[in-house]
Amino acid sequence: MKKSLFGKIFITIFVTIFIVMALFIYQAIVLQKNVILQDLKSKAKNVSDVITLANSEAMIIDDEVSILEFLQDYVKKDENIKSFSISRNAGNTLIITKEKWTLLELIVKDSSGNSELDSYSIRNSEIVNEEVFKYTYPIYFSKIKWGWFIIELSLKEYDKKVLDMYKQFSIFVLLIIIASFLISYFIARMISKPIIELNRISNDIANGDLSRRVNIYSDDEIGKLAKSFNKMVVNLESSRSKLRRSHVELENRVALRTKELNDLNETLEERVSSEIKKQQEQEQLLIQQSKLASMGEMIGNIAHQWRQPLNALGLVMQNIYFSYEMDELTDEFMEKSVKKVNLLTDNMSKTIDDFRNFFKPNKGSEVFNLNGLVKDTLGLVDATFQHQDVKIRGFHDGEILVYGFPSEFSQTLLNVLNNAKDALLDNKINDAEVYINVGLDDNYGFVKVKDNAGGIPADILDKIFDPYFTTKDEGKGTGIGLYMSKIIVEQNMNGKLIVNNISNGAEFIIKIPLYKELV
Repeated sequence: MKKSLFGKIFITIFVTIFIVMALFIYQAIVLQKNVILQDLKSKAKNVSDVITLANSEAMIIDDEVSILEFLQDYVKKDENIKSFSISRNAGNTLIITKEKWTLLELIVKDSSGNSELDSYSIRNSEIVNEEVFKYTYPIYFSKIKWGWFIIELSLKEYDKKVLDMYKQFSIFVLLIIIASFLISYFIARMISKPIIELNRISNDIANGDLSRRVNIYSDDEIGKLAKSFNKMVVNLESSRSKLRRSHVELENRVALRTKELNDLNETLEERVSSEIKKQQEQEQLLIQQSKLASMGEMIGNIAHQWRQPLNALGLVMQNIYFSYEMDELTDEFMEKSVKKVNLLTDNMSKTIDDFRNFFKPNKGSEVFNLNGLVKDTLGLVDATFQHQDVKIRGFHDGEILVYGFPSEFSQTLLNVLNNAKDALLDNKINDAEVYINVGLDDNYGFVKVKDNAGGIPADILDKIFDPYFTTKDEGKGTGIGLYMSKIIVEQNMNGKLIVNNISNGAEFIIKIPLYKELV
């Protein structure tokens, strides 16, 4: 702990001091290099000024021979000059070195891009094939640019000064490292020593020795921390005594609660079984209520389905009676009437079979044709819808094989259709109609039932699947039809029952998984 804390503080202080000084030294080196470069620039400018002053007359009259002789002699005498180039704005460029001079048919431009100012840089010379200090100097006479001087100076003096600078800074860096080490060591020791002492005492206290105290008496924050720590230990010792007393009381209370829990566990299983049984009975009651409600709807549908054949049967019986009264009852007429009566009674019997099959529970899931089941279900309510002047549109035949409970699915569709019919009648909609669409969607077959009854109010849209929730008048609705439909479709058949408001009504979507061979 001591080494770790001391090391962290030491490294943090040392690295901080070193980084700050490194940044300072870096800036100092950059500034010093700039000073050396400025010195070279001053020398190059002085040379340019001297040459310009000495050759101003020759330059004005374009005495190229005099200029060449002067420059060649000047370059040979000054050992720092590697090359000297003079270029006219419109003319050739004269390049002079210590060994030779060359006249080129090109104009040397200022590399800085600023044609009005002088410029300088360190770069590799194409003339002498070594790194030099290149200085470009514009020449003016009467504020008219005459041309350029380009002087390339040796870097020998520059390199020597830079090397001397690096040696001085190296010594300075070494002294800074030593000073940083010593400063970091003493500061880290001063900060870490009382903290390590606090840690050692706190470990003893954590091991149960509450008699220990911190012996730090400085007036700084650490001294105040030591006083607060000692006060905390005193309070902790007092709290431990209270805690022991509370522990005894707690053990007594735990023993009492344990006894109560044991008594509760003995009856818990029986209570859980009782609640499960009540829940199952409640679900069965809901299912029974839903079936009874559906049976009530079916009785009305049977009445509408039988109305027409019963009327026809009455007409046949009247015809037989009138024929008998008129003494025109023949064997042929009687046989024809009996066939008509048999046909009507067969249709009525078929109606009974259709409704009986509707209420027959499925023993297990099976594959069935969704379009066919929808068509059969519509046949159960077709007469009722016609009697109420509600049109059914949009259904198309075809084979869509799905997997589930056909009877329960038919009951769900019947609940949705009856709700749509009731909404249309309650809202007294002219041209009332229900649109049915059967199709495929991903891994599901779906039936969409839309009406034009104006839609479901937004504040109750998310409640219509709740048990016993209904918007119908008392005695006209139980509030369990859509609730049971939701359970049948989503829990029993792994499908989905969704409701949305559309532009002029509501849309119910019933989805059931496709037969897996089609997926």
